[in-house]
Amino acid sequence: MVLQAVPHYSHTPSLKSGTKEGGDRDAGGGEIKLNLIKGDLNFLGIENERESQSNNLLPALEVSKLTKSYNGRLVINKLDLKLPPAALVGLLGPNGAGKSTLIKLLSGLITPDGGQIRLAGADLQQQEAEARRQLAYVPDVPHFYPELTALEHLELLARAHKATENFAERAEKLLRRFGIWEARHQPPFTFSRGMTQKLALCCAFIRPSKVLLLDEPGGTLDIKSVSRLYELLAEYRDGGGLALFSSHQWETLQNLCDMFVLMDAGQVLAAGTLPFLSEAAGLPEDASLREIYLSFMYDEAGPEEEEDNEGEGEGETGTLTQEEQEA
Repeated sequence: MVLQAVPHYSHTPSLKSGTKEGGDRDAGGGEIKLNLIKGDLNFLGIENERESQSNNLLPALEVSKLTKSYNGRLVINKLDLKLPPAALVGLLGPNGAGKSTLIKLLSGLITPDGGQIRLAGADLQQQEAEARRQLAYVPDVPHFYPELTALEHLELLARAHKATENFAERAEKLLRRFGIWEARHQPPFTFSRGMTQKLALCCAFIRPSKVLLLDEPGGTLDIKSVSRLYELLAEYRDGGGLALFSSHQWETLQNLCDMFVLMDAGQVLAAGTLPFLSEAAGLPEDASLREIYLSFMYDEAGPEEEEDNEGEGEGETGTLTQEEQEA
C-alpha cells in the first residue's frame, strides 16, 4: 500500500466557499480563502514493517508563511504546506495561481520575501547545502552546458552527488528508457525540445534525492516517454521519495497521484487525497478530479475572467522579471 497523507483537523473542515465554518474572507471583501491545511499531517497507509515508526515520520516538504512579490504584486501569500515522503502529489490551479513561482521558490531558483522552506528537515536558507542534496528539480525549459555531451551531464551530476556506483549501467538504462541512448555523445544543443526534456529527467533520476520537483514534465514528451516517466515516478515513490509536479493532464493526475494540492491567488486552498477533497468539496465519493477542482475554483467573476488571467510560468506575468533572469 502506498504511503498517503491526509490533513488532520481539530474540527470538521469547512470546505467549499461559503458552505461551512472555517473559511476566512479577506478584509477587502474578496473571495473566501480556506484554511484546510492547518495543523499536522497523519501519515497513513504505511507498509507493515514501518507502521511502528509512522508517528515519527517528518514531512518531506514543509512550507511555512511563504511569501513572494513581483514589482509590488503579491504572488505567493503566506503559503503553508506539508507533504509526506513516499507520495506523488499533483499541483493544480488556474493560470496565475502561483504554481510556477512556488516550484521555483522550493527549488531555490528564486528567494522568498518571507517564510521558511524545509526539505527533508533541512532549512533551504539556513542549511542550503544539505537541503539541496535532498532536492532534484526538472524545469519546464531545461538548460545545459553547451560543451558537455548528454552522457557527460549525467556523469557530472552523479559525481557531484557521490552517486558513481554502477553509473555506466544506470546511465545506459535511463537513456535507453527515454530513447536517447544513441544520442549520448551529442551536446544537448543539438537536441529537439522533447529530447532535452528527456535528458533533464535522466539528470534528475541519476542522482539520489528525497524531494523531486517537476514543472509540466510531460508537456513536450511523446506518449511512450510519458509512460516511462510515470513508471519512474512510481518507482521513486516506492523508494520513499516525494514528487511534486504541476500538470494539466487531468486524467493522468487522477490515476497517478496519491494526493493533490489546489492553489489559487498564491495560497493553498486544500491539500489531500481525492476522497478527502471530494468530501471537502461536498461532492459524491466518485467525483472526478476535474469536478473537485472546478468546485474549489468557484469564482464569482466566472470562468471567462479566469481564462484571461493567462501568465503563469515566468514570474506569473508571461515574461521573465529581472530577478528571475538573474536566477
